[in-house]
Formats: sequence, structure tokens, C-alpha cells
Amino acid sequence: MTPVLRLVAILWLFTATAVSAQGQSLMSSSDTTAKDLDAVTAYSIRSGKLMLSSKANTKPVALPDGVYTNQSDLTIALLDGRVTRMKESTGQITEIASMRLNKDRLVKLTPATNALMAVTDVTLPSGTFKSEDGLSSVTVVYGRPTAFTIPGVI
Repeated sequence: MTPVLRLVAILWLFTATAVSAQGQSLMSSSDTTAKDLDAVTAYSIRSGKLMLSSKANTKPVALPDGVYTNQSDLTIALLDGRVTRMKESTGQITEIASMRLNKDRLVKLTPATNALMAVTDVTLPSGTFKSEDGLSSVTVVYGRPTAFTIPGVI
């Protein structure tokens, strides 16, 4: 066999093996997410409210009102499906004027301000935010909700 044909045969073998391995890993990852009923399947901002859907909640729902805290002791307050306030572990409180999705589908929070201040949007912080009563939670990864639980849904 000529060296060129031998090289082509080796490359073809490696390519076929790599495609086969990719197909197996994609199938196994989709199987694990299919079992998770709390995983967010869709999210949007409607009339300023963060609306979430999952396999357990096929219709968009807003998180219940309350105070939610993550592992870093960062607190967000939700009222009528809107993030209204954010309190950092240092004690600094930021009032939130509005929420929106940017072109990368990240949830952006716009701090409230007076006319003389310039502010920049803040990405919804990462972490698992749990309500004070422990019945509701939302998990956020870099500005994208990835899972949530609300009371009354199995």
C-alpha cells in the first residue's frame, strides 16, 4: 500500500471513531436532562416578569413572591414575578427598575437611578436561590435560569 493510501485509511478510521464517540456522548447527555422535570425548557420576560417553563410546568409560570437567597448570601426579592431588589453579602442594596433579555438570552437587571446617575445593566447572578420558606427555588448559571421548583407541582 502506498504511504498516501495508508494515511487516508488511518485518518478515515480516526474520523469514524470520533463521530461514533460523539454520538454516544450526545445521547447520554440528553437522557439525563430528559429525566430532570425541574430543568428549564424555556424562559422569557413578559411585561417585566420572568416566566419559566419546565417538563413539570409546561405553561410559563412566574416564581412566587418572596425573598430568595443563594449560597453566597446574595439575596433577591421577587414581587409579582419581577426582581425588585438585590442585596449583596456586604449589605449593599440595589433597587431594580426593570428586567430584560439581551441578544445572548441573558437576564439583565437594570438598577433604579435618579436622572444624574449613569448605570449599567447587571446580569442575573449565578447560584441556587431558595425562598425563605424553602418551597421554591431557582438555579441560575451566568444569567440563564436552568432549573426551578415551585410549590404544588410534582
